[in-house]
Amino acid sequence: MAKDWRRGILLGVSLALLLAGGVALAQTLTVTADQDCVECWPGSMEVMPPPEYIVEFTVQGWDPSFLTCFQFYVNGVALWDRPSCGESPMAGPWKLTIGFPCEPQKTIARGLTQEIQLEGIEEAYGEWKFRVWQPETDNADSATFWLKEECEVVEEVEFVPEPGTMLLLGSGLAGLAGYTTLRLRSRQALR
Repeated sequence: MAKDWRRGILLGVSLALLLAGGVALAQTLTVTADQDCVECWPGSMEVMPPPEYIVEFTVQGWDPSFLTCFQFYVNGVALWDRPSCGESPMAGPWKLTIGFPCEPQKTIARGLTQEIQLEGIEEAYGEWKFRVWQPETDNADSATFWLKEECEVVEEVEFVPEPGTMLLLGSGLAGLAGYTTLRLRSRQALR
């Protein structure tokens, strides 16, 4: 009888760790870009560019009770002096689409709460990073793409979960293995 309570505790802790790991994976703030490289649009920005000239970002996994901030970086330089912060969207993924004209101009895209201004940016071509975070939490992620005159085919990079999440899931699985071992030993002892 004395071993039964230990098995129950081990099973309960293992299941709690597995659940915590699953919740951590499900609620992590993520930002993805649908293209790794986008070419500039040779036409006028008064007309909507075709899909291959548009980058669509999808943001999900935020906590709606906290402010959400975002900032764009071009070749490591922030586009604005301070990030744009506001109330989080209430539900579902948040999508943001941006098109880039080939002809130099101060405003590069419309359709945001504010236009992307290129003042102070010497070169629009290169690495762009869209970073989203919640200052009150540890939720943060970014998506990177390249703006070029001509794009080459680039290999896709796989998503790798955080080490803490993997530790939670791994310790939960190890606990379940320990529970199974205890259970098998007790059955063998009864024979």
